[in-house]
Amino acid sequence: MTAATELSGTQSWQSWQYERTIPGGVVVGVDGSRQSIAALNSAAAIARRRNCALHAVTVLSPFPAYQLRPVGEDSEENVNRLRMRIRNSELRDIVKVLEPQDDWTHEVIIGRPPRELTLLASHRDADLLVIGRRQHGAMDRVLGGETTLQIMRRSANPVLAVENDLEIPRTVVVAVDFSPSSVLAAKQALQLMNGSGSLYLVFVEPPSPLAETGFPAPLDSRFPGGSSERFRRFIDDLGDHRGILMEPVILTGRAASAVVQFAERVGADLIAAGSHGHGRLERFLLGSVSTGIVRNAGCAVLIVPPCR
Repeated sequence: MTAATELSGTQSWQSWQYERTIPGGVVVGVDGSRQSIAALNSAAAIARRRNCALHAVTVLSPFPAYQLRPVGEDSEENVNRLRMRIRNSELRDIVKVLEPQDDWTHEVIIGRPPRELTLLASHRDADLLVIGRRQHGAMDRVLGGETTLQIMRRSANPVLAVENDLEIPRTVVVAVDFSPSSVLAAKQALQLMNGSGSLYLVFVEPPSPLAETGFPAPLDSRFPGGSSERFRRFIDDLGDHRGILMEPVILTGRAASAVVQFAERVGADLIAAGSHGHGRLERFLLGSVSTGIVRNAGCAVLIVPPCR
């Protein structure tokens, strides 16, 4: 039984059954779709650059998702083993094309992708979980079918969602609210940039409240200390960032849409944001900046939880 099996109680097929799990590194979800292959290519490029382990995972849905049951002498367990053996062979061939390093592994699991991927990434203490990103319609949102968002909401590890191959992002937008989670998001983005490119730190002010006279209230009354000082402290918290052109930006409006529109204007390869870990009901009723970015961004998205 593999480490992932012990953790989640699901079935697993792993080529390296007796190897010790290597902590850290990159975990990537692969389901055979174009987006997941882009995620695998992106994860491989990151792992090579960081000289770290990569673990590719395919999660097969359990039988109820297929609305069928095995008949005759074929038990569900035997059919699942066959499904996993076939998919494991496919996954092995896909990974082999990338000329894997010695510490690159792969695995096939039966379960629900959001749950299994996030549990596995947490169990391995992954530095990054990479997944393919698809555009979802309104009905998916109503029925809770947005797999990317489900993974990002569950994950205790940074999640990078890509639609196309992403090796080294050169133009990155970070949604900044001066919280510790947005500092972590900026640091993760800097690691992905690998020492060169443009990093825009975007803070979005809410629409100006009106004073009793009907004129906008003074800026300093809403943000004591001034935004310049807050940006200075934020940038200091990021540490050494030589080779990166860093530009603070202040916008006004709805945070998610303002960040996405700005990213489109500058041709961003990546938008990064921190997750504040709101409760499930708050997310459903109110949404969040990270949710709006994931749903509407035209580029890759990196969501970083408040703490590891």
